[in-house]
Amino acid sequence: MITLPSSITLDIPSLLAGVSLPVIAGWVASFLSLRKDERSIEIEQVTKERAKWRDNMREITKEISEAYFENSKSPVPGKVAGLRGKLATSINPKDDEDDNRILSHFDELFSGNKSDLDIFSKRIALLLKHDWERVKWDCKPIYTKAFTRFSKKQRLWRSKNYRHVG
Repeated sequence: MITLPSSITLDIPSLLAGVSLPVIAGWVASFLSLRKDERSIEIEQVTKERAKWRDNMREITKEISEAYFENSKSPVPGKVAGLRGKLATSINPKDDEDDNRILSHFDELFSGNKSDLDIFSKRIALLLKHDWERVKWDCKPIYTKAFTRFSKKQRLWRSKNYRHVG
Protein backbone atom coordinates (compact mmCIF):
# COMPACT_ATOMS: atom_id res chain seq x y z
CA MET A 1 0.00 0.00 0.00
CA ILE A 2 1.15 3.43 -0.83
CA THR A 3 -0.13 6.41 1.07
CA LEU A 4 -0.41 9.54 -0.97
CA PRO A 5 -0.17 13.04 0.53
CA SER A 6 -3.85 13.83 0.27
CA SER A 7 -4.69 10.77 2.32
CA ILE A 8 -5.49 8.64 -0.76
CA THR A 9 -4.25 5.09 -0.46
CA LEU A 10 -3.28 3.12 -3.50
CA ASP A 11 -3.47 -0.67 -3.46
CA ILE A 12 -0.84 -1.76 -6.03
CA PRO A 13 -1.93 -5.43 -6.40
CA SER A 14 -5.55 -4.38 -7.02
CA LEU A 15 -4.42 -1.75 -9.50
CA LEU A 16 -2.26 -4.26 -11.42
CA ALA A 17 -5.07 -6.80 -11.43
CA GLY A 18 -7.51 -4.21 -12.70
CA VAL A 19 -5.17 -3.03 -15.46
CA SER A 20 -3.72 -6.40 -16.50
CA LEU A 21 -7.07 -8.13 -17.03
CA PRO A 22 -8.22 -5.75 -19.80
CA VAL A 23 -4.75 -5.80 -21.35
CA ILE A 24 -4.73 -9.62 -21.48
CA ALA A 25 -8.29 -9.67 -22.82
CA GLY A 26 -7.26 -7.16 -25.50
CA TRP A 27 -4.30 -9.30 -26.54
CA VAL A 28 -6.43 -12.44 -26.74
CA ALA A 29 -9.13 -10.64 -28.74
CA SER A 30 -6.62 -9.17 -31.18
CA PHE A 31 -4.91 -12.55 -31.59
CA LEU A 32 -8.24 -14.23 -32.35
CA SER A 33 -9.17 -11.46 -34.77
CA LEU A 34 -5.81 -11.72 -36.53
CA ARG A 35 -6.11 -15.51 -36.75
CA LYS A 36 -9.63 -15.21 -38.19
CA ASP A 37 -8.47 -12.73 -40.83
CA GLU A 38 -5.46 -14.87 -41.76
CA ARG A 39 -7.67 -17.96 -42.03
CA SER A 40 -10.15 -16.10 -44.27
CA ILE A 41 -7.39 -14.96 -46.60
CA GLU A 42 -5.82 -18.43 -46.66
CA ILE A 43 -9.13 -20.13 -47.45
CA GLU A 44 -9.94 -17.60 -50.15
CA GLN A 45 -6.56 -17.90 -51.85
CA VAL A 46 -6.30 -21.69 -51.62
CA THR A 47 -9.90 -22.12 -52.77
CA LYS A 48 -9.29 -19.89 -55.80
CA GLU A 49 -6.14 -21.78 -56.75
CA ARG A 50 -7.86 -25.13 -56.36
CA ALA A 51 -10.76 -23.93 -58.52
CA LYS A 52 -8.27 -22.91 -61.24
CA TRP A 53 -6.57 -26.29 -60.93
CA ARG A 54 -9.88 -28.18 -61.28
CA ASP A 55 -10.77 -26.12 -64.37
CA ASN A 56 -7.33 -26.83 -65.80
CA MET A 57 -7.75 -30.57 -65.17
CA ARG A 58 -11.12 -30.52 -66.95
CA GLU A 59 -9.53 -28.78 -69.94
CA ILE A 60 -6.62 -31.25 -70.03
CA THR A 61 -9.07 -34.16 -69.88
CA LYS A 62 -11.03 -32.70 -72.79
CA GLU A 63 -7.82 -32.27 -74.82
CA ILE A 64 -6.76 -35.83 -74.00
CA SER A 65 -10.14 -37.20 -75.08
CA GLU A 66 -9.97 -35.31 -78.37
CA ALA A 67 -6.37 -36.39 -78.96
CA TYR A 68 -7.27 -40.01 -78.22
CA PHE A 69 -9.82 -40.07 -81.03
CA GLU A 70 -7.58 -38.08 -83.38
CA ASN A 71 -4.67 -40.40 -82.54
CA SER A 72 -6.68 -43.45 -83.59
CA LYS A 73 -6.98 -41.93 -87.08
CA SER A 74 -3.53 -40.42 -87.52
CA PRO A 75 -1.08 -40.49 -84.59
CA VAL A 76 0.52 -37.18 -83.60
CA PRO A 77 3.35 -38.07 -81.16
CA GLY A 78 4.22 -34.44 -80.34
CA LYS A 79 0.69 -33.62 -79.27
CA VAL A 80 0.47 -36.75 -77.13
CA ALA A 81 3.80 -35.95 -75.48
CA GLY A 82 2.64 -32.39 -74.78
CA LEU A 83 -0.58 -33.61 -73.22
CA ARG A 84 1.33 -36.11 -71.10
CA GLY A 85 3.57 -33.33 -69.88
CA LYS A 86 0.59 -31.15 -68.96
CA LEU A 87 -1.06 -34.04 -67.15
CA ALA A 88 2.10 -35.11 -65.34
CA THR A 89 2.75 -31.60 -64.05
CA SER A 90 -0.86 -31.16 -62.92
CA ILE A 91 -1.09 -34.19 -60.64
CA ASN A 92 0.81 -35.23 -57.54
CA PRO A 93 4.00 -37.10 -58.50
CA LYS A 94 4.35 -38.46 -54.95
CA ASP A 95 0.96 -40.19 -54.98
CA ASP A 96 2.12 -43.68 -55.85
CA GLU A 97 -1.36 -45.06 -56.16
CA ASP A 98 -4.11 -42.93 -57.64
CA ASP A 99 -2.31 -40.10 -59.46
CA ASN A 100 0.29 -42.43 -60.93
CA ARG A 101 -2.53 -44.75 -62.04
CA ILE A 102 -3.96 -41.83 -64.01
CA LEU A 103 -0.62 -41.26 -65.72
CA SER A 104 -0.12 -44.99 -66.36
CA HIS A 105 -3.61 -45.22 -67.81
CA PHE A 106 -2.81 -42.28 -70.11
CA ASP A 107 0.33 -44.07 -71.31
CA GLU A 108 -1.58 -47.30 -71.93
CA LEU A 109 -4.32 -45.45 -73.84
CA PHE A 110 -1.88 -43.91 -76.29
CA SER A 111 0.32 -46.97 -76.62
CA GLY A 112 -2.70 -49.01 -77.65
CA ASN A 113 -2.66 -51.32 -74.62
CA LYS A 114 -5.99 -49.95 -73.36
CA SER A 115 -9.02 -48.52 -75.08
CA ASP A 116 -11.18 -47.55 -72.10
CA LEU A 117 -11.21 -43.77 -72.19
CA ASP A 118 -14.28 -43.78 -69.93
CA ILE A 119 -12.29 -45.33 -67.07
CA PHE A 120 -9.58 -42.71 -67.56
CA SER A 121 -12.24 -39.99 -67.40
CA LYS A 122 -13.69 -41.59 -64.27
CA ARG A 123 -10.27 -41.50 -62.59
CA ILE A 124 -10.03 -37.78 -63.35
CA ALA A 125 -13.60 -37.21 -62.15
CA LEU A 126 -12.83 -38.94 -58.83
CA LEU A 127 -9.67 -36.85 -58.46
CA LEU A 128 -11.71 -33.67 -58.96
CA LYS A 129 -14.49 -34.84 -56.63
CA HIS A 130 -11.97 -35.69 -53.92
CA ASP A 131 -10.41 -32.26 -54.23
CA TRP A 132 -13.82 -30.60 -54.10
CA GLU A 133 -14.64 -32.47 -50.87
CA ARG A 134 -11.32 -31.29 -49.40
CA VAL A 135 -12.12 -27.67 -50.30
CA LYS A 136 -15.55 -27.92 -48.71
CA TRP A 137 -13.99 -29.41 -45.57
CA ASP A 138 -11.32 -26.71 -45.37
CA CYS A 139 -13.93 -23.96 -45.65
CA LYS A 140 -16.16 -25.43 -42.97
CA PRO A 141 -16.14 -23.53 -39.65
CA ILE A 142 -13.97 -25.24 -37.07
CA TYR A 143 -16.79 -25.53 -34.54
CA THR A 144 -18.85 -27.68 -36.95
CA LYS A 145 -15.97 -29.94 -37.95
CA ALA A 146 -16.07 -31.76 -34.64
CA PHE A 147 -19.68 -32.78 -35.26
CA THR A 148 -19.29 -33.87 -38.87
CA ARG A 149 -15.76 -35.34 -38.95
CA PHE A 150 -16.94 -38.92 -38.55
CA SER A 151 -20.14 -38.71 -40.56
CA LYS A 152 -20.73 -41.30 -43.28
CA LYS A 153 -20.07 -38.76 -46.05
CA GLN A 154 -16.77 -37.66 -44.50
CA ARG A 155 -15.61 -41.24 -43.95
CA LEU A 156 -16.45 -42.05 -47.57
CA TRP A 157 -14.27 -39.43 -49.27
CA ARG A 158 -11.49 -39.83 -46.71
CA SER A 159 -11.22 -43.59 -47.20
CA LYS A 160 -8.07 -44.84 -48.85
CA ASN A 161 -9.89 -46.50 -51.73
CA TYR A 162 -12.27 -43.60 -52.57
CA ARG A 163 -10.50 -42.90 -55.86
CA HIS A 164 -9.94 -46.51 -56.92
CA VAL A 165 -11.57 -47.55 -60.15
CA GLY A 166 -12.19 -51.15 -61.05
